[in-house]
Amino acid sequence: MCRRALPLAIGLLLGACKRPAPPPTPEEELAPPPKAAPAPKAEAPHRCAPFSSEPPFVLGPGDTGRVPALKVVPAGNEPGQDDSLPFASEVGEGVAWSDGFAVGAIHESEASHSMSVVTLDRTGHGGKVMPLGTAHGDIEPPRVAARGASLLAGVLSPAINGRTLRLAKIEAGVVTWGATILQKSDESQAFDIGLGEKKGIVVWDEDGPSSGVIQASTFDAANATNATTPRVISPPGVDAESPRLAARPGGGYWLAYVAHRAGTESPEAGYETEPVGFRWIEVLALDAQGSPTGAARAATAKDAHVMVFDMGPLDDGSALVVWRDNDTPLESAAGPVMRTVVHVGSIEPASVLVASESGAGAPSLLAGWVAVTDAADLTRLAPLGRAGEIAGPWTTEPDIGSGEPIAVGPEGMLVARPAGRAVRLSVLRCSRDVAAASSPPAP
Repeated sequence: MCRRALPLAIGLLLGACKRPAPPPTPEEELAPPPKAAPAPKAEAPHRCAPFSSEPPFVLGPGDTGRVPALKVVPAGNEPGQDDSLPFASEVGEGVAWSDGFAVGAIHESEASHSMSVVTLDRTGHGGKVMPLGTAHGDIEPPRVAARGASLLAGVLSPAINGRTLRLAKIEAGVVTWGATILQKSDESQAFDIGLGEKKGIVVWDEDGPSSGVIQASTFDAANATNATTPRVISPPGVDAESPRLAARPGGGYWLAYVAHRAGTESPEAGYETEPVGFRWIEVLALDAQGSPTGAARAATAKDAHVMVFDMGPLDDGSALVVWRDNDTPLESAAGPVMRTVVHVGSIEPASVLVASESGAGAPSLLAGWVAVTDAADLTRLAPLGRAGEIAGPWTTEPDIGSGEPIAVGPEGMLVARPAGRAVRLSVLRCSRDVAAASSPPAP
């Protein structure tokens, strides 16, 4: 009993001998109270999440089957890094079709840079790489087009007196080559493919006698053969480039392209006031055979400065056109992203889709969505309404990052995201309602 009471008595004695805290100084009394630590910011809601927990399909050096070369590197570099092959995999625009997704790609193979079509199932898995030959020179990835269960690819290759555009039908994992179309050699590699029930169409730009023109050729959609002789479908006297196609009800198409003319000189300034010239978008209705059904119409003001644009079909048969405009000299800053809707008998006034401070990225249209890269090199995403209007807030998605949405299918959105010299292809489920996407699932 005495041993138990002794520590308690010592503790009380020490507590009584402890000096009280000194009173605050005058400076401390006048000083403002310390600020409380800021509460952590709540994470912004997101609308997209991976379709499954399985790893994404990776197209790049890690999938070539070749053992990476090991070499001694300076201190601070990644051990075993092979810097002798700086080439990075590149994918083009994707499409959704009956078996899932397809996208054209250029990537490293065993001994060269290969052109291929990559197919994935609707969940982004079961990837298959179908070779289309060797990529020679600075060439764009193959372009794919789909209609139901039909899948076609268009491949550009250098030729002696220009370029060739080869068409290929892809069925059950087998590539069957079809028509070969000759093109003139120029700086632009822009072309687009549309598929109808019986006929397909390919359009491209090339140098005409005095200005750029849009050429067209039709072919049998069943097997990509019997291409017609190329013919000019852009209006006479128009300097045209960068054609895009969008399907119309009844088997026809909308054709959009950029028309341009040089700027004028200012007598007061003594120099050309519009170094980038005037660039506007014209739209032309085509029938199923690729022939114009009316006159071309300007979808933007003819004193616009269109840098890049995209076009997509709407449910009512009209076409949504979006573009980035830039009226600053020498393209010194990014301009706003604009939109308009082209109807059969009218064109809506242009309106701002994204303000100019958003960055310099190109706008991209997908089924029900629009994406644009912002100033931080992150992709912003927003849903579209039936009339092509913004139907929800813009968001940046961690699962997209600086990647690019390239197709939308029944199960979700196909996203291509760089991973070193490789590209990761994955399918995300994206909700049009941010609140619904951020809320936890019901028990």
